[in-house]
Amino acid sequence: MIGNIGSILRDRPSYIIDPGAGVGAFTVSARRVWPTSTTIAVDLNVVTLGLLAARAASREVGELAKKQGRVDLVVQNYLDWISQGWPELKGPRLVLGNPPYTRNQQMTADEKVRAREAAGHLVTSGLAGLSAYFLAATINALSSDDSLCLLLPGSWCETRYGRELRSWLWHSRRRRIEIDLFPSKVEVFPGTQVTAMILSVGAEQGSSQPFISRAVDLADDNGRQTVVRNSEAIIDRNGPCPPSFTRLATSKSMKVQTVRGLSLGSVAKIRRGVATGSNRFFFLSDGERLLEGLPDKALRPALVKASHCPWDTLDLEAHEAIGSAGAPRWLLDMNSCDAAETDEDLKVYLAKGRSLGVHKTHLALQRKIWHTVELVATPDIFLAPVGKGHHRVILNEAGVVGSNNLYGIYLGPLAPWSPRELAAWLRSGDGQQALNGMSRQYQGGSSKLEPRSLRNLLVPVE
Repeated sequence: MIGNIGSILRDRPSYIIDPGAGVGAFTVSARRVWPTSTTIAVDLNVVTLGLLAARAASREVGELAKKQGRVDLVVQNYLDWISQGWPELKGPRLVLGNPPYTRNQQMTADEKVRAREAAGHLVTSGLAGLSAYFLAATINALSSDDSLCLLLPGSWCETRYGRELRSWLWHSRRRRIEIDLFPSKVEVFPGTQVTAMILSVGAEQGSSQPFISRAVDLADDNGRQTVVRNSEAIIDRNGPCPPSFTRLATSKSMKVQTVRGLSLGSVAKIRRGVATGSNRFFFLSDGERLLEGLPDKALRPALVKASHCPWDTLDLEAHEAIGSAGAPRWLLDMNSCDAAETDEDLKVYLAKGRSLGVHKTHLALQRKIWHTVELVATPDIFLAPVGKGHHRVILNEAGVVGSNNLYGIYLGPLAPWSPRELAAWLRSGDGQQALNGMSRQYQGGSSKLEPRSLRNLLVPVE
């Protein structure tokens, strides 16, 4: 990272700021490279800053301390410090480090409010993690001669909450931008299922600067872990900001579709299946259906998971086989059933649901009647949104409804393909490549599709 940003710095930084410094890996390394600069380590954790102080007092760093620069330890929330301590520093300033990886769900309401204030217009979604707020607050504070180099989770490169951040980087054409993306299988952040990337932003120059995206990996060099570059692409920033940065490094090598195509969303609807709030209660197996004695009119044939159907086509015989295997295949659907007050077995089952607290789940509370799930039509094709290099495509000849584990594709009257033809192409090598090309990549090799991306999927028209 220091090599990356060092090669694009316009001037030696007067101050180097390590946000969420921890025990000071970045602080110590920066001190060695820029010994005459002042390095500021900012962290809320007094214990880790104490360990950093011990490292700064060691012989190796202590010798450097005799020179002009110094190490300042600041016990403060970086998002507060950047509005208070940052303006007092004379540039050029460099922010270098690894902001804390804290998910949105782990942040308190008060922390989110303060983070949103620091991020300003660069984060408008409430789903951002703490590292995205650190990045946004840093960008907001940058003057023309300031730079940054941060190791971050890669999710902001393609999620909705990162849209404003991507737009700022895309349109800051007088700054050199470098993005180094690690593959999803590489565990840069130990113990987390998250991809990683390095973002480098240079100071403003008098002319337009390049936007570079690289695919990088970790390699072993005689027992020392190093970063290797697998591919590099110089991206033309004259057009609109792309919806995702994740695949920019491989955009030149991706197969170009030369046949005439049509966007799937122009002739089809894509939506998730039924969201129940408690699949365990609302989807029943054959044995559970028999045991509970539920009336036929209160049940709809369903598919809960793609793994329950190992075949490419779900017909009536396949649906029966799912039942024989003991998997749930019936949805409790009261939309066209008035037996809730008259059928004793159904009344008992609903009372069971209340005793389990199903009526208090988030989705149940949003419904007019807690046990009446949303009415969803049966799709032509089921598509598994999550896969590992392959997304399951199932032709729905049995006319069953899917759970929210699945996407349903509903072809309109203007679609030039039959459901069978479209399913066959989606399963093909070209179809799977196109699906993987628009999916989000996660640590561990998983990929996830979003309905919005699927609407833009270009499908060949013969």
